[in-house]
Amino acid sequence: MATLPPPTRALVRPALLLSLLSLACNTPPPPTTPDPPQITIGVTESNVVGKSVKLSLTVSGCDQVQGLEVLDNNTVIKRVTASANPTPVELGISEVEGAFKRGIAANLSLTARVTCSDGRTNISAAQPATFFPVEDVVEPVDANSPVVTTYFAAEGSGAGTAFIGCGRKGNLSILYKVLKSNPTSPQELEMPIPCDETTTVTDRRPAGTGWRWVWTRDQGAFAIDKDFKITSVTLKTPDFVTVAPDGNAFVCDNQSIQLTLPTVPTGGSNVKWAYEPLELPGQLIGEPLVRTGGSTSNTVVVPLASTITSPSGDKVNLQVGVIEYSTGDWKNTYDIDSLPSSQTGPVAFDPSGTVLYVTTQGDKAANVKACDIGASSTASLCTAGSTSRLWISADLTGSMAALIPYNNGTRLAALTTNRFWFLDTKNGPTVGRGPVNKEQQPITPNGTLLTRFAQPGPPPPSAYSGSFYLFNSSASTTANPFPFPVEIVATDLAENGELFRYQIPGGSLYGALDDSGALWMRVGPRLVKPYAPDWYRTRR
Repeated sequence: MATLPPPTRALVRPALLLSLLSLACNTPPPPTTPDPPQITIGVTESNVVGKSVKLSLTVSGCDQVQGLEVLDNNTVIKRVTASANPTPVELGISEVEGAFKRGIAANLSLTARVTCSDGRTNISAAQPATFFPVEDVVEPVDANSPVVTTYFAAEGSGAGTAFIGCGRKGNLSILYKVLKSNPTSPQELEMPIPCDETTTVTDRRPAGTGWRWVWTRDQGAFAIDKDFKITSVTLKTPDFVTVAPDGNAFVCDNQSIQLTLPTVPTGGSNVKWAYEPLELPGQLIGEPLVRTGGSTSNTVVVPLASTITSPSGDKVNLQVGVIEYSTGDWKNTYDIDSLPSSQTGPVAFDPSGTVLYVTTQGDKAANVKACDIGASSTASLCTAGSTSRLWISADLTGSMAALIPYNNGTRLAALTTNRFWFLDTKNGPTVGRGPVNKEQQPITPNGTLLTRFAQPGPPPPSAYSGSFYLFNSSASTTANPFPFPVEIVATDLAENGELFRYQIPGGSLYGALDDSGALWMRVGPRLVKPYAPDWYRTRR
């Protein structure tokens, strides 16, 4: 009988057994550690002027999210319940209060932390955001349809506030009146003069009830009444227009003054009186002012300068002319000072029209002196030792650009192109009167920006009294002679220093006061109303 071969499975069993024994002797691999969760924070708008900052939190790698936290500079400012992915988050003003101690607008460095139900956690990369909190926001219909015009004036207050400014509509210049309560349906008025970057809408005179004048440099001026109707037009080409308390307008260039009525008498002229070119004893170097109190009432003071050429160098004689307001008759001429032409700078009257502030400009700094022009025609020159010189300031670094009395004339803003000085006009030494700026240091614009517009707050009593707003832009160029402001810097009181600062890179902003003294700002296409100054001060 033949011998059969052994079964095949008997041949393979030892090898299989060896393999199983080998596996049993190896150490099992350690359990896999799950990766940490991932979280990203998205800032909807990185430069916010409004009531809140909007974010979104996106999480991956969590079966279930146990907690979400938002941090600013590594400090938790809000805990969030995950409601979706991404989860929307809104940071209100109260949640970023601590950031205001670093300055207003607040510069935030935002991160987010996620914790999974199994304890794993992670934190996002930081995202920057700037937050300038305001009381009220009027949103545009879209980014290409701003609520108000580039430059504007405000009237009324609260829900009844309206905004007036001009713009171009095809080949037409249009004056717009936008109601806060109905911003999408502005009133329109075709202008008899062109609208451009120099067009100005004045305050109402008499205050709150009367006329406004709208004027464009070298083009003309016209008056509108409270019903938004044109009541008077002059085609005289002004360098500037100043409105008297009764609504009449001084339409001026540097050689002439024309007092123009806001209404045209039947069959008559709207020119009350005029000094035509070369009729003044010197060039007009500042705004005329109507004096309304005491023995000088019903007179107009005008600052004048005459250049005298001599072998030793040109001199400028500064004078103040006094004109009878009702008739235009010349009354007096005061000699104020004589300065080298290179040292002359801006001048301004105090609100009473009895003090003239005069700048003397040096190579690196300027000083300001207060000159009494009173009611006497025998006043002496405003020189050292004279009773006409009330005081003279210390040297203020910079090239003086403007002198602006405010706060009922108790303060004088002495503004250079890149330094903002403030003087107490009523108190201080008569020689070397120093600025009342905090720590005697100027408020300055950011980087290379320069002063473009200044807006003093209203006189007392008001929640906004003592405030002062400065709008800064890049320097003028041939290609862009009128650059838009991109920064606002504010103070509530000079001694307190800066109150807030807000900048909108790549955009523009502007502001005006309503009848209550509250500031309204156009920021890009939006219209916003900041809080009263003390709200910001308590948070600094």
